[in-house]
Amino acid sequence: MKVAGFIPSRLNSERVPQKNIKELGGIPLINYSLRVLNKVKGIDEAVVFASEPSICDHIEDDLEYTYLKRPASLDTAQTTIQDIISEFLKLNDADIIVLLHVTSPFLKPETVSECLAKVLSGEYDSAFTAYSFKKFAWFKGKPLNYSLDKPTPRTQDIEPIITEQSSLYVFKRDFFLKTKRRIGNKPYIRSIDHFEGHDIDTPEDFEIAELIVNAGFFSHLK
Repeated sequence: MKVAGFIPSRLNSERVPQKNIKELGGIPLINYSLRVLNKVKGIDEAVVFASEPSICDHIEDDLEYTYLKRPASLDTAQTTIQDIISEFLKLNDADIIVLLHVTSPFLKPETVSECLAKVLSGEYDSAFTAYSFKKFAWFKGKPLNYSLDKPTPRTQDIEPIITEQSSLYVFKRDFFLKTKRRIGNKPYIRSIDHFEGHDIDTPEDFEIAELIVNAGFFSHLK
């Protein structure tokens, strides 16, 4: 059974220009995800899926990876992650996909290993990282995890709200091809904190990431 670590990437990011190769702590961002995949036992191949081979010029020489060219037509803002995964599976024969997004540089190798192990065990059909909030939540104008008709509970007693953090998904090839879904019917949900899950989507997010690096909170891949 082949396991592929899959990093979709493009250079023409809209909100943070050249984001995937922008230097964070003096290191082009793409390297953080590849460092993680290189530290996870059980991953047979780490793949950078990008339309521009020049991205390889920014990858550290000691990192093991395969560059796989993707169609430039997938570099538009209208492209969905399902489009990208579908094209990747046409070109790679992996049975299990470990999808990492470059925008989450602080993801820990042990988190990836745990999610992969849960899927390989057969106990779960997929896995993903998430945030867990014990907050009073509303959805479509109504309380979601508490009732206005009952005494307000303590926050530590309410059911947590789970949100996908979107940096890591582990799923099976066959299931995705049948359903176009990267989350199965019995997923393993791995809660992570906001340091590990920090996502870079805007220039402000990048500045916060620099603060995290400079403050010494991030050291597990150095």
